Amino acid sequence: MNVLIFDFYADFGHFRKIYSTSSPLTYSVIPPTAFYGIVGAIIGLEKEEYLKYVNHHTVKCAMQLLHPVKKIRVGLNHINTKGNVWIPKQRREGARTQIRTEFLRFPKYRCYVHFNDSILFHKLIDYVKYGKNVYTVSMGLSECLAKIEFVSVEEFEQKKDEQAIEVVTAVPERKLKKLEIEFGKEYLKERLPIQIDNERIVSLYDEVLFEATGKPLTVSVDSYLVNNQGVKIVFLN
Repeated sequence: MNVLIFDFYADFGHFRKIYSTSSPLTYSVIPPTAFYGIVGAIIGLEKEEYLKYVNHHTVKCAMQLLHPVKKIRVGLNHINTKGNVWIPKQRREGARTQIRTEFLRFPKYRCYVHFNDSILFHKLIDYVKYGKNVYTVSMGLSECLAKIEFVSVEEFEQKKDEQAIEVVTAVPERKLKKLEIEFGKEYLKERLPIQIDNERIVSLYDEVLFEATGKPLTVSVDSYLVNNQGVKIVFLN
């Protein structure tokens, strides 16, 4: 299986956790449902149509942390522009509402992606390789402009092994058989949205494990993929 590998990074990032409202919190790893939008933006699929072509049936993705997880909280000023209520004299609360929002600081990920559609896959490879994208890509929010850096296109082979192996990417719990806890590693687990339909209704959530500083996990899994250099990954979706 051919897999496109590229680095995705920014100064700030925010992927809002579904259960956080008045004080938005962010996931530490890019959810597959958000990654579909990133892929769609690169190759020029519009917001209303990209999920028809980029979804859990057509795209496989894996995420590797290249920078440690760091988060900060920033107050964002929100302005309601409907009905002129932003005018201070007409709004008892004032001209704005300040919302404390959690952001990722200097997030950087190595993304592994395979596309079943060969035409769209080759288009994605060409755009990433030559630093092109149709729509502006961001790290979650439009204010968090992101950069893409091509790494390679490599052949990965799917394997099954009962022995523990070192996996460089985040591992979904549904594919995990055993996790070996090692000294000096910081383990995190988050519940990410994995599958989403054309109506933007999430049909699958899963607990995803990863090491907070980007170190590999020593795990036993149902199956994994490995390249010629021995790099082992597990797809999230």
